[in-house]
Amino acid sequence: MKRLGLRLHLAGRLFARDGSRLALALSGDVAENSMAWADIPDGPGPSCLENAPCQSLQLLFLRTVFPHSGPEMGLRILLTGGQGFVGQHLKARLKDRIPGHVLLEDPMDIRDRAAVERFVKDEKPDACLHLAAVSSVARAKAENTEAWTVNLDGTLILAETFETHAPQASFVFVSTAEIYGASFSSGQPLDESAVIAPVNAYASSKAAADLAIGNLSQEGLHGLRLRSFTQAGTAQDEEAILPFLAAQVARIEAGQQAPAITVGHPDAGFDITDVRDACDAYIDALALPQPLPNGTALNICSGVTRSVRSMARDLLEVAGISASLEVDATIPCPSGLPSMRGNPAAARQALGWTPRIPWHETLVTVLNDWRYRIRP
Repeated sequence: MKRLGLRLHLAGRLFARDGSRLALALSGDVAENSMAWADIPDGPGPSCLENAPCQSLQLLFLRTVFPHSGPEMGLRILLTGGQGFVGQHLKARLKDRIPGHVLLEDPMDIRDRAAVERFVKDEKPDACLHLAAVSSVARAKAENTEAWTVNLDGTLILAETFETHAPQASFVFVSTAEIYGASFSSGQPLDESAVIAPVNAYASSKAAADLAIGNLSQEGLHGLRLRSFTQAGTAQDEEAILPFLAAQVARIEAGQQAPAITVGHPDAGFDITDVRDACDAYIDALALPQPLPNGTALNICSGVTRSVRSMARDLLEVAGISASLEVDATIPCPSGLPSMRGNPAAARQALGWTPRIPWHETLVTVLNDWRYRIRP
């Protein structure tokens, strides 16, 4: 926002996740008639989406910062990978958090430089949320060339296009904690300074892209790298660890499976964040009162490690049923790593972000999703 010549001061969070309090001051280049303070009372009440004064302030902010977008439009966001698991949740959160935004989506292949350049030049995005990827360890292993061309080449083409044709725009690259790889063997929660040491094709291709965004950011790209740890939520593939367990619990509950949960690595540990919380972090990165230094990397994680065994136990407790835990060593670990745990302190400091959704609520949400999905 500094790049747009604004002197903008925010107290609290403009795009508040809970809608409880909003304070905004605009001055200087923003408008001759500056706005003082607007205060929405603390305590329980309607969300900002349902609160007319709060919503009006959000729209005023967006129209002031992005005047080219038109009187009824706000932030023009290019979202890649919007049809995926995280992308669908992110679109829903954007509607709640940034009313009036313009979502730019296109079925273009991000490896097609001409198509990407044409789209960016025509649509003039203010920001990019780049999720598109071959995002499965198993798929990246089976389709190695595809993983590298999408995850690295496509990311480079997109970032270079923004650097050239939308130099004022923010570029938020959703990276992955998988890039730390062998560094997790320390057993300590890793921060962003941990050595990048990927152990599979997916992690390697994402690590290369992460480093490339860091390099381009030194040359002028307004890039941020959000290194997401494991996420969980509705509409997620059974390949992911929590849905893998929840699907079995739902089938046991429905009498479709014997009362035994089969796992490959019961002691493998995961740092899991509810996908809705992760999406809030991505949006927070777009709603900062002052931009972070170009190339900033942030871990998006809970800081808590949960074993496969404990997650299975927690799901059974939510369902109110009993089942044994059986080990089948032929079942691969989704990450291929014995344990993952991150340090979220930098994201908390830079974004004012911390996971808000209780673990129990995530369990209930995912289990209910699978109860519905396995119905005949």
